[in-house]
Amino acid sequence: MLFRDEVLRLAASTQSVWTVDVVESTGSTNTDLVARVRAGLVGDYAVLVALDQAQGKGRLSRTWDTPGGEAVAMSMAVPLDSLGPSWGLIPIATGIAVVRAIANFGVRATLKWPNDVFIHGKKVCGILVEVVERTAVIGVGINVLQTQETIGYPTAISLSMAGAGVEREQIVAAVLKHLSNALSLLTTDLGRIALVEEYRRKSHTLGTTVRVYIDEQTYEQGEAVDIAPDGQLIVRINGEPRPFASGDVVGVREDVIPGRHPRAKTPGNRAPGHPAVRRDPR
Repeated sequence: MLFRDEVLRLAASTQSVWTVDVVESTGSTNTDLVARVRAGLVGDYAVLVALDQAQGKGRLSRTWDTPGGEAVAMSMAVPLDSLGPSWGLIPIATGIAVVRAIANFGVRATLKWPNDVFIHGKKVCGILVEVVERTAVIGVGINVLQTQETIGYPTAISLSMAGAGVEREQIVAAVLKHLSNALSLLTTDLGRIALVEEYRRKSHTLGTTVRVYIDEQTYEQGEAVDIAPDGQLIVRINGEPRPFASGDVVGVREDVIPGRHPRAKTPGNRAPGHPAVRRDPR
């Protein structure tokens, strides 16, 4: 399989810690990698990449697929012990890694808290983090080759639509390279400060009026004013700053409600405890 060979070749050229496996199709790379971690079938820094994904996992039990091999579906296993107490910032580090990777191909992307990547105000990537057996399984889905006709949602965009001349194997290698670098910043105080500051600069959310949905119907509304050092979103509500560790964030100008509007076809999640990190229920 040419795609597999190119992914392995490019990943090896990054000289990173990742061990990459490529499959032709799967239900969900996150589900499969979580199962492999539980069974002890993979080591630290294992990566699973799929050509086609039919049952990708998103926030609020949404699904995401990659029909026709036009997107990237990849999951990475990272040992929590390597990150110390800062593992709650994994979604922040992953978002920055994706933005940096996209920038390699001449496109500027921004970050929508807690786990989405936007281009021109439309979603190009989503991130899902699950914790199992002291391992964080990081799922990343990126729209790469879709056209306006095939992407299916007016709120979504692909790298190709944004003018990036990039193949899927190239973006996989770029994400792995930049994720390795971003995660290394979580191991020091100065690194964490720099990472959160970069997230602030690249934020799509800060400075806007947002609704933070606690569930499908309940929300708080205010101005997103800051990202806290631990990754929480600070929203000014009735003049008082309030931190949110999780939630489905919607800009008021979008005039939509989660679960009732067309979602960009990329994965994401929400969960209590840390921004965009979901603990294994077992």
